[in-house]
Order: sequence, then structure tokens, then C-alpha cells
Amino acid sequence: MTDTLHRIVFKLIVTISALFFVDSAASQNIVALFSDRRFTANPVRLTDTDVSELFFRTPEFARPSNSSEARRVAAKLDTHVSAFLDGVPWMPFQHTLGISGHEISFAHPDEMFMVLAHVLPCLTAGTAGRIKEFLGAEASKTPPYMEQGFDHLSGRPRESYDVPSGLRMAGRGRAGHALGVYAYWAWCHYARKAPGDSDWSAIQARVRSLLETEYKFNLQTNGPGKGEALRLNGDLAGLIGVARLARLRGDDAVEQQALRRGRELLELRVNLERTNPFLLETSDAATKKLHNARLSRYVALVPEVGEALARFSADCGARNLKVFREERNGWFLAYGDRFIGGENYTNPIHFPRALFAGAALIEQLPAEQLLTFIDVPWCQGDFYFMERCALALWMEAGRPWKKL
Repeated sequence: MTDTLHRIVFKLIVTISALFFVDSAASQNIVALFSDRRFTANPVRLTDTDVSELFFRTPEFARPSNSSEARRVAAKLDTHVSAFLDGVPWMPFQHTLGISGHEISFAHPDEMFMVLAHVLPCLTAGTAGRIKEFLGAEASKTPPYMEQGFDHLSGRPRESYDVPSGLRMAGRGRAGHALGVYAYWAWCHYARKAPGDSDWSAIQARVRSLLETEYKFNLQTNGPGKGEALRLNGDLAGLIGVARLARLRGDDAVEQQALRRGRELLELRVNLERTNPFLLETSDAATKKLHNARLSRYVALVPEVGEALARFSADCGARNLKVFREERNGWFLAYGDRFIGGENYTNPIHFPRALFAGAALIEQLPAEQLLTFIDVPWCQGDFYFMERCALALWMEAGRPWKKL
């Protein structure tokens, strides 16, 4: 065979291979914005008043009004919470994504305490009483502000499918941010419980580095997959919790320190929304670290920070979220098709959680629309399902806030 013929055959092979594998190449585009409509604004400076007002104002979650759809969602929430309590203790949720491998969720008490505290006012009196008793016992064993989380192999399986023991991921969860401090405050607030002396001492030790060490965050990168925006959200929530707990304890020095650092982090978070329209970042949270992405900036997003983004992001957050969400119709379905994550079978569980939080807190969609986005739980004790119910019921009640 001549050299010329060799070159012709090689080119044919390359061309045919490209045709056969175009789906694999194109699938990677699913982790980027489909649209070229991206909205940005110049950075902004926040005032001390802006920060103080947001730090000392919290949502008033409540039972549903007379809306039949809201009552239906409240009943589903009560049933799911009761089933969670009936089955405790539960293992963390192990989700098989596909080519990315496995990802673990609900492996730390921070989300458990925060979500169960937020849903307390939405529950029947009997179920709310059981939650208070359960969290009271858990607070002495696994307080939400601690760094160490749950054992991955301890408890009853959460999944609706069988995970062979040989495929279970060993280890323990670990906090990657300070959300647990906000969760502890939420537990105290909604359960009407005074923070204890030993808890306050432990919390001060937990956040000392956050309060005293320079905070580094690059607004113009989507990060190397370590969940930088997620960490920023969690640390900002933690500072809100520190400031509120310090005020309850009469510790003015720590309150002012938390407010100063809180202003710095809130400004970073607002300007991330204003200057960087690329909502997705790569993620290394799954075992294989392949084809995996995450909406980090809307994970660990608490209502107070969502309100700041709605108020100060010059509508960049709401407009970019709207484009992203509408181009992924069906994003809210449990085990929905792979709207992020390349060649995986399904979305990760935090994907609909993040988009729902953005739709409720930043886009502030009508309650009747949000209620239609509540699908079935992904697993037993699905804290994100509980959270979606509470947020939708709060929106349906008119988004009431309470000054602390």
C-alpha cells in the first residue's frame, strides 16, 4: 500500500470515528450554559447597614394556608419526616451517577439540623414534637457545628435500590465549611432553645480560623472542583449563625468580628453573582472525578444569602438562573436525566436542590409554580425534599420575615 493510500485510509478512519463518537464529545457541552445569553454587572460595595439588616432578619416558616396544593405538599412533608424518624439511624445516601462513580450525601449533621429546624413550623404538632426530641438527643452526640460527620456504613440503607456491601464507600463525612454553626442557631431559634455554654465555647473554637485568617476566593474562576463557591456559601451562613449566637450570648466583641468578616464574604458572594455568569463548576466530589459538575454557588445557600443575591446582584443572578433552568426542562425530577455531568445516568441529588433554592430565593418565582417543582423524594430521609417543601410553603405564605 502506498504512503498516499495510507494517508487516505487514516483520514477516513479519523472521520468515521468522529461521526461515531460525536455524542460523547457533545455530551460534555451539557455541563456548560446552552445559551449565549449571559448577564453581568460591575462589582458593588455593601454597607454595614446592608450586612447587619440581612444578618438579623430570618424567614418565618409556617403551616400552609387554604391552598389545596400547599396542603397536599405539607401532608407529603409530614409523612416523609415521620418516616425518617421511624427509621433512624440512616446511612448517608450513596448515589451511583454513572461514569463519575458514586457520590455521598447527608453524611454530616449540619444539613440535618438546619433542614429539620426550618421544617418544624410546617409540621403537625405531633411530628414537630418528635423532631424536637430527636434533635435534642442528637445535639449531645453529633452537634451540627462539629467537623466530623457520620460513618458512611452505620445505619439503615437510605436508597430505594440495593447497594452491595462491597460497593459501599467506607469513611466518615467531614464538614467543608461552617454551615453547621448556622444550623445550630436555627435549631435553637425554631425549637426555642437557649444555646448552651459548652456549645458556645466549642463554636468559638470552630470558627476562630474563619474569623481571624485571610479569606481567599477568586471571582473569575469556577475553581479546580473543590466546591469553592459552596464553601463560601457555607462559611457565610456560619458567620450569620455566629453573629446571632453572639448577640444571644451578649458577646459584643464576637458579634462585631462576625459582622466585619461577614461583610467581606457577603460582598464576595454578591460580586460572584454579578461578575461571573458561568454557573457550573467542575466537581471532584464523586469517586471517579470524571464528567462531573456542580452548581456550587447554590448549594448550602441559606435564605438570608439568597435574599442578598436577589437584592444586590442587579438581577444577574435571577436572569442567569432563568436561562439555565428553562433550558433544562425536567430539572426537578427525582433521578432526572443528565442535565449536568457529561455521560452519567442521572443528575446528582444536589442539582435540583441548588436550582430550586435559586428559583425560590433569587428568582423568587410564584409559589404556585414552585409547588409544581416538588417531585417525589430521592431516598428515605431526603433532606433536600424536606427543604423544597418548606421553601415552597414559605413562598406560598407570602415570604414573611422576622427581625431578630
